[in-house]
Amino acid sequence: MILKSLYLENFRAYETTKIEFDEDLNVIIGQNDIGKSTILEALDIFFGQQVIKIDSGDHHKGSSEDFIKIGVEFKVMDGLELIIDTTNKTNLIDEHLLNENGFLEIVKVYNVSNEKVSKEKVYIKAKYPSIYSVPLINLKINQLQTMLDRIKDEVTNYDDIDKRKSAEIRKALYNHDIDSATKFILIDIDLQKEDGKNIWNALQKELPLYFLFQSDRENKDSDGDIQNPLKTATKQIVAQVEDKFEDIKKEIESKLEEIGNETIEKMKDMGLPVAKNLKPVVKNKNWDSLFSFTLESDDGIPLNKRGSGFRRMVLLNYFRAEAERKANEKNNKNIVYALEEPETSQHPDHQKLLITSLIQLSKKENYQILLTTHTPEIAKMVDKQQLILIEKGEKQPHIERDEDVKLEKIANALGIHPYYKNKVVVCVEGKHDENFLRNINKIDELFEIVNLDCIDIIPMNGGNLKNWVQKNYLKDSNIIEVHIYDSDLNSGNSTNQYKESCQKVNERDDKSCCFLTKKREMENYIHPKLIKEEFNISCDEILNSWDEADIPKFLVSKTAKNEDAIKGILNGKLSKKMTKELFIELNAFDEIKSWFEKIKELME
Repeated sequence: MILKSLYLENFRAYETTKIEFDEDLNVIIGQNDIGKSTILEALDIFFGQQVIKIDSGDHHKGSSEDFIKIGVEFKVMDGLELIIDTTNKTNLIDEHLLNENGFLEIVKVYNVSNEKVSKEKVYIKAKYPSIYSVPLINLKINQLQTMLDRIKDEVTNYDDIDKRKSAEIRKALYNHDIDSATKFILIDIDLQKEDGKNIWNALQKELPLYFLFQSDRENKDSDGDIQNPLKTATKQIVAQVEDKFEDIKKEIESKLEEIGNETIEKMKDMGLPVAKNLKPVVKNKNWDSLFSFTLESDDGIPLNKRGSGFRRMVLLNYFRAEAERKANEKNNKNIVYALEEPETSQHPDHQKLLITSLIQLSKKENYQILLTTHTPEIAKMVDKQQLILIEKGEKQPHIERDEDVKLEKIANALGIHPYYKNKVVVCVEGKHDENFLRNINKIDELFEIVNLDCIDIIPMNGGNLKNWVQKNYLKDSNIIEVHIYDSDLNSGNSTNQYKESCQKVNERDDKSCCFLTKKREMENYIHPKLIKEEFNISCDEILNSWDEADIPKFLVSKTAKNEDAIKGILNGKLSKKMTKELFIELNAFDEIKSWFEKIKELME
């Protein structure tokens, strides 16, 4: 399952709000004490990780209502079956347990009275058939059997239905009762009644594991957070050699008891009355408690004597190691990391290294990351849809949802201003085009024309905050633009928009210019020989139409990779292997050379 949104009602500063999440990475930005940590801590309470425990102080001060509500939406993987018991299977679609967005929405409600918070009540908010006064999962099996018996003459497969299984009876009732005229309404379904309890137990095993790393936590090497991961590993290792430990233990106990008995006998020889009541008792600690752990550098300096930034980085990775271990123990494939200001105490170079690592981790299939930050460098590196801006509102913190307004406010708040390395910038369609150009610039003949390290390349579609800022300020600057766009030959899409855009650029009086590629897109400039070597796939069937072929789509059909991953490999790894000779074989070198020559001309 993938975390899609969080709904809060009467929780701390939030009267009622909804925060939507990107499936990969989310960067939450806002002033101190505005409500960023509240989001992460509300999720910790929901997932029951016990880092944060709810209390009456979490109740919204201005509310006249005596409850706190925390709701979470999840995107559910296709085909997810819930095993209610060993023989009773069902799924959320058949049970009509998804909301109007097609997501699983689970709501936890906490009553607050007399400075106390009650144990949560759990509901599913679902778009449910209005023909039932009570959701079928809240009925006892004998009630379901009675409902089925009333219509047995109308159910064609009545004899085939296992009357001992609630899920099968419910399915038969749904199939019989629901038709095209049936209305569906959004309701809260109690998960503490009848099969609701069993479904909730099954759902909890499927929810992502959530791990919260706080900014103000201790980070000494003696802390439990550091020692616990080692203790878990130590117990596993001790268990593997426990027989050997037990043999040693017995030998030591035998020798100690022997010494004790000899001592008692000597006391008896002296006629001491107390000696007859003595006996040797040997005590020992658990084997894993004999070991402790720290990290030392080559110069012998222990972790707790290192700088706060280094200690925090070590602790962050202990935190990740523990999360991975828990996920493995529970055989859970999905992990959500929530990190408060992970850049705290880090050098700017380490901040970039850290966020790059987190971005890469978030792109893995089973990982989702939420983090808070005040650092411009982090905000500039992530995609703009992954930024969440929280600011002060009239009654509660305000989540800015207008994307352009959000980006402008973040840029101003973090002091992000446009910076151009040169008076010429290159504008391309996306990040993969930028990677292609920078990588082929390593070819000597192209590098000698112009070094693109001295040039800003701005992806015009999508992109991150930095690119948005650059694009937004281009129109008010004296910067000369070189646009290089895919021609999309034979794509089935209208290419007039690219031609018109190019024409408008070329008609400017500021020397800006635009190229349309002679091939379909940048991927068509990668030699088929390199593709064959990388993917072990022959490209013979599209060689005759190489310039117009949809290379990524072709490779998607031949591999298990998605299109973005394919584009990443072609424009990343393989573009670095292109040479002048390979471009000549593709009849492309002179065209590409002309792009670089134009950039040089405009720079001069």
